[in-house]
Amino acid sequence: LQNTLNLLDRFIGDYPVFMYLTDADDSIVWLNRYFSKEFPEIKTGQPSQCLNILEPCEAVCEGCEKADPVDTPGAFSRTIYSSNKTATPGTSYLEFFSFPVYNREKQNLGTLRVGFDVTQSEEMKDQLRAKEKRYRAIVEGTSDAIIFIDHENLIREWNAGAEEIFGYSTDEIVGQSIEKIMPAELIEMGELTYLNSEVRRRGVLKKYETQRRCKDGKLVYVDISRNEVYDEDGDSIGVSEILKDIHARKDLEFELLRTILELSKLNELNEILYRIHDELDIMRITLIAITAGQGLRFNRAFILLADQENKVLKGHLAIGPSDEDEANRIWTELNHEHHYLRDIVQIYKIDLNGADKKVNEIVGQISVPMDSSPHILLEAMERRRVIRVKEGKAMGITDPLSMVIDDRSLLELLNSRDFVIVPIFTKKEQLGVIIADNCINNREISGEDVEGLRLFASLAGSALENARLYSALAERINELQSAYKQLEESQEQLLRAERLAAIGEMSAKVAHEIRNPLVSIGGFARIIERKILDDPKLKQYAGIIREQVENLENILNNLLGTANPRPPEKRTVDVKQLLEQVGHTMSHVIEQKNIALNFAWSPDEQHTILGDPKMLYQALLNLIKNAVDALEARENEAEISLQSQIENGQVVISIADNGPGIPPDQMNKIFEKFFTTKSQGTGLGLSVVQEIVNSHRGTISVESDPQSGTVFRLLFPLNPELSNVLTP
Repeated sequence: LQNTLNLLDRFIGDYPVFMYLTDADDSIVWLNRYFSKEFPEIKTGQPSQCLNILEPCEAVCEGCEKADPVDTPGAFSRTIYSSNKTATPGTSYLEFFSFPVYNREKQNLGTLRVGFDVTQSEEMKDQLRAKEKRYRAIVEGTSDAIIFIDHENLIREWNAGAEEIFGYSTDEIVGQSIEKIMPAELIEMGELTYLNSEVRRRGVLKKYETQRRCKDGKLVYVDISRNEVYDEDGDSIGVSEILKDIHARKDLEFELLRTILELSKLNELNEILYRIHDELDIMRITLIAITAGQGLRFNRAFILLADQENKVLKGHLAIGPSDEDEANRIWTELNHEHHYLRDIVQIYKIDLNGADKKVNEIVGQISVPMDSSPHILLEAMERRRVIRVKEGKAMGITDPLSMVIDDRSLLELLNSRDFVIVPIFTKKEQLGVIIADNCINNREISGEDVEGLRLFASLAGSALENARLYSALAERINELQSAYKQLEESQEQLLRAERLAAIGEMSAKVAHEIRNPLVSIGGFARIIERKILDDPKLKQYAGIIREQVENLENILNNLLGTANPRPPEKRTVDVKQLLEQVGHTMSHVIEQKNIALNFAWSPDEQHTILGDPKMLYQALLNLIKNAVDALEARENEAEISLQSQIENGQVVISIADNGPGIPPDQMNKIFEKFFTTKSQGTGLGLSVVQEIVNSHRGTISVESDPQSGTVFRLLFPLNPELSNVLTP
């Protein structure tokens, strides 16, 4: 045998094969050259148990560092040892195969051991074991769910992260379909088919956001990454799926989106209210914003304001349908055509006799005296507290609060046991409260709803404060304008008084120096005008002198009357006769200017008043002269109408012309002294008329239109006595 082995050793040469032969006593009787080269310390005759090259070893004899476990003779065996005793530096891994050796009588002669260096293979295995250990640590240590799914969509691997997210243990879920953690609606939509096809097409799918169902039925948002898994031959054996729980991120996204939408609503409402200065409009817009789909989407809302004068918190305005069908109809119509809150508040009007009638009947019954604390509405307003009433009880409040309004419970009046009360206030005062509920569709009032309502109420409070400040400012401006106007009028009166004083002083001299010669000139002019019959030219000149003298006499009389007004010497005056006399006086001028003069009164009525006939004559004469002047620009069909009639115990005298009328911007100035639009004249005519009418306890009014002309109406108390009728 040894010869055969030596021959084999020469044939093998330096090929890395370890061979040695032991006898029946397990002592080494032969070594090949490569073994001897690598283990120079090992010699023939040495017990194989004391090779001092094998691991693991146990101390089986004194002084032996390592011992070789004994292979059982008579059977094939395979053992891998590690050693650092080889000539090659470092630890070597040797794989030995043991072959029992028998003689022809089948007696065991020993054991042939053949070994190979498997260091590289064992190192790779060690690396693989280390990698697998790290992989296991990562897979089991991550908070993400890592799942392996086969081609039958059955779960084959399930890590601790998956158990933590979904609540299923490995024993519960392995072997189950992946659809067990998918929402039914996504299964129906074919999401699993889509995921599988995408992975087959692309080999990988990343950042796919969806929802998955937990063991307790709760839905969570997850981010899925899927990869195709292949075996050693490159064949697909399934997919690995990593699911990251992103519900916290989604919650933040939803919260951010909710905050943005809320701020958008607040900004839009603020822009709307900023331009409104009417309190009723502010309340209407606020209520619409609270109940609109583009707003807070409450079913109903009520506004109560504090009446500080009467010391009562009183309902003012409300909005809300009477049933769900009506609510759906209203908001569906509005939302179909109008997508912004600013459009809806312009279109929608609170219908006190229609859809909003019932809620406004309710709010009209809410009245709480401010001395009736502790009342839940006053608690909210005075302490500026948001109070949430749920199932008929105020949440978070231990103190007993009354909900009684005129012997009726607020719950009964509102027909609701779930609502929220928010205060309306400014920095300086409490303005009222807003009550809102969802009694139509019974939608739960969330914390976000309450916070939104609080912010809307804050905007309403600011808007109401601005409206009141605007109203106070407008009132103050009106007071200042009135005071300024009074100051202007006082200055004008002062100037007028100074003018009148000067006129009075001057008119006294004029009366003596001018009046008598003027009368003489006028009288002689009339005589000349009547006597000259054969010389039309001289007759015309005499007429001109007479007219100018009459004008001067009229100016003189107005000046004297203004400067030194005298009280009327009242007598019974027949108005109809007075009008005829004035008309007769002016008949010559009226005929020359082709003006028609008409009289209108009932011949059967006695139109008498108590008055000074001379003063009344002067007043009527001034009005008729003004009418004649007004008709200068009319080329034909000029007309003056003098009328007297009795109305409600008064004599009404009307002087009307069909001239161009008085411009509107001059109507309030025509009775002012010295105001005139004529190139000649003193501007005293109408002011004298007004003073004469006032001194007779009468009134004067004027109506003017560019198309129909001007009418002056003088009203005097009717005198019942019909005797001593005098005319000037």
